[in-house]
Amino acid sequence: MLRNVGIAAARQYYKAATQTATVGTSIVSGPSVLESHRNYATLPVTYGAVGKPGRSAVSGVQATVFGSTGFLGRYVVNEFGQIGSRVILPTRCGDSHRQHLKPMGDTGQIYFMDFDCMDKEDLKKAITGSDVVINLIGRESPTPNYSFKDVHETVPRLIAELCAEEGVAKFIHVSALGACKDSPSEYYRSKAAGEAAVKAAFPMASIVRPALLVGWEDRFFNRIAQVSKLAPFMPLVDGGETKFQPVYCPDVALAIKTIACSEEEGLTYELAGPKVYTMAECVQLVFETIRESKPTLMVPSFLAKLAVFPSDFIASKLPFHLPPPLAGGSFSADAIDSMQNDYVASGKLPGFDHLGIAPSKLEGLNIDYLR
Repeated sequence: MLRNVGIAAARQYYKAATQTATVGTSIVSGPSVLESHRNYATLPVTYGAVGKPGRSAVSGVQATVFGSTGFLGRYVVNEFGQIGSRVILPTRCGDSHRQHLKPMGDTGQIYFMDFDCMDKEDLKKAITGSDVVINLIGRESPTPNYSFKDVHETVPRLIAELCAEEGVAKFIHVSALGACKDSPSEYYRSKAAGEAAVKAAFPMASIVRPALLVGWEDRFFNRIAQVSKLAPFMPLVDGGETKFQPVYCPDVALAIKTIACSEEEGLTYELAGPKVYTMAECVQLVFETIRESKPTLMVPSFLAKLAVFPSDFIASKLPFHLPPPLAGGSFSADAIDSMQNDYVASGKLPGFDHLGIAPSKLEGLNIDYLR
C-alpha cells in the first residue's frame, strides 16, 4: 500500500533519486495513485514517494507526456521512469514506433494510449489523474493534416485548458529558443503564439525554451554529416553566420524532470549549451568528428529559397505528406528564413544554473555518434 511520507521525506527521496538515477521507463493503466491528493496544492508532486530511489520505487508522480515518441520525448520518459513514476504516453503511432519506451520503467509503469490530438475527449482521458503534464508536440514542417498553427498553438491551448479544468498540479510546455511573434520564420512565430495561448489558459504553466537539440538521434549534426556524404560541397546560407547555442538533449530532459519536481511555477526557462557556435563552426565541428573534408559554398538566402521552391511547391499541392528529398526539412523556405536570426540564450531568464544543472559540452564523446 502507498503511504504518505511527508514533504521533508519526499524532498530527500528526490535528491537521492537524481544522484543515483540510470536509464528506463514503464507504463501502468488504471487510476492515479495520487488522484485523490491532487488538490493538495501546498504539497510537492513527489510527496507520496515510497521505497529506495530507482525504477522499482514509487516516486508518487503520475506524468502524462505528449510527444513522447519524438527526439526529446524518449529522454523525458526515461527521466521519469528511472525515479519510479507512472508515465502515460498518448501516441498516434503503432507499437513498432513506441515500443522502445516500454523498458524505460518498471513493470506496469508505462502506459500507452491511442489518441487524436485535436479531440478534447481523448486529451481529457490522457490528462485525468495526472499530477504532471508535459507537452512536447511539435513539427519542423507543416503537413496536409496539421499546420504550424494546429501543432504549436491549437493543441497546446487545448491541453492547457483541460489541465486547468482537471486541476493538474504542474503543466510544462516545451517551446523553442527563438520563439518570437516578429520572427521571419512561421515556425518560430507559431511557437510564440503557442506560449501565449498556454499562458492565457494556464497562467502557472512552466515554459521551456530549449536551444538547438543535439544528440544521438538529432536532426542537426546528423543532417550535416548526411549532406557531406551526398553533396560535393556544403552549402552555407549567407556564409553560415547564424549563431546557435546547441544543447545536449538528455540535459534538457533532466531539466524538465527537475522543473516538474520543484515547487516553482509559472517561470519561463531558456536551456542552452555552454558555448555559442556559428553555423560554419558547427559544420567544421562535424567534419573534424567524422574526419571529412569538403569545401563549403556561401549561398545567398534568396538563391537558397529559389533552389527549394520546387520541392516546397510540390509538397504543398500533394494530398499526403512528402518527406523532403534531402536533410528532412532543413532546406525549406521557412528554415532558410529562420537563419536571419541568432538562437542564443538572452541571459535574462532562468536556465540550467537556476536548476543546478551543468550542461554538457559538445566536443568529445557527446558527438562521437556521428562516426
